Amino acid sequence: MKTIFIEDKTQIDEIIRSCEICNLGVIDTENRPYVVPMNFGYHDGYIYMHGADFGKLIDAMKANPQVCVTFCTPVELAAQDAHIACSYRMKGKSVVARGKIEFITDYDKKVDALNILMAQYTDRKFTYNSPAVKNVEVYRLKPEELTAKEFGAPHGNNFPWQVERDRKKSMKDL
Repeated sequence: MKTIFIEDKTQIDEIIRSCEICNLGVIDTENRPYVVPMNFGYHDGYIYMHGADFGKLIDAMKANPQVCVTFCTPVELAAQDAHIACSYRMKGKSVVARGKIEFITDYDKKVDALNILMAQYTDRKFTYNSPAVKNVEVYRLKPEELTAKEFGAPHGNNFPWQVERDRKKSMKDL
């Protein structure tokens, strides 16, 4: 099985939109990696997230707004050869986005961002009360670097040991 790099923007967008969560990675205030699963919205190339206006994650992003966000589609176990343990691999697609977090402080823009977040999960329309909007931290990432991969893609039946094994199998079937 092999890994294929995906460069087509439409395919990358499809992977992101198909995910239910993303993982937001930051460097905390003690200079250690810290990764949190997050709900998100995706619109016009921006990744939108939200959360409490206090805590370890917010402190880390305010101290160092450089972040990494990852997405991974649901995976499935696949094997090139069911009899060879080393040929097993997870099959799926992933996206890695890196860049600088931008905090959204304008009330109306926060509401717009919250609507983008909710649109990731439902077609319903929502209203928000003022205290909730004022007390939530809303931020977005316009990726400066965006990479994507499909992993566990079939190699084909090109390995010499597979070709020989398959030849022997077909001889038995005759």
